[in-house]
Amino acid sequence: MRPLIAVIAAASLGACSLPTADKQSDADARQLYDEIRTGADLSKDANLAEELKTPERLSELAAVKSLLPPGVPTKVENRSWSYNSTTDGALATLVHAYIYNGHTVLAETVLRKGPGAKTWTIAGFHVTLDHPPGQGEGNPVTVTGPPGEKT
Repeated sequence: MRPLIAVIAAASLGACSLPTADKQSDADARQLYDEIRTGADLSKDANLAEELKTPERLSELAAVKSLLPPGVPTKVENRSWSYNSTTDGALATLVHAYIYNGHTVLAETVLRKGPGAKTWTIAGFHVTLDHPPGQGEGNPVTVTGPPGEKT
């Protein structure tokens, strides 16, 4: 009878999976990257925090497009995510790797949700490139989008 219990326990553990990112925050982060990549009007992004919709911050976010490899990424990978809740609400940090032919772009999106809020708001965006297109191999370049400091 014990071997049967061990088999059942092993099968139960095998059915478990690692936790995944919140689907809505993941979709919001990917959407922001795509909007930046395609040059969309970010002032119309309902998920973007008001402090990121100032002309200066919108300009900083738009400038990221010129650093990205041309075209559509061939693959997008979730690299990491972190969710923290306090009495002030929730904070999420998601990192995606956007794979292009010969380039990888790491995009870190910081999102927040106020107490009792149902939707996420994008509070920060940070991009690290393996090397900028046309500049050959070299040290990674980090572009820090708003806010100036990581939250």
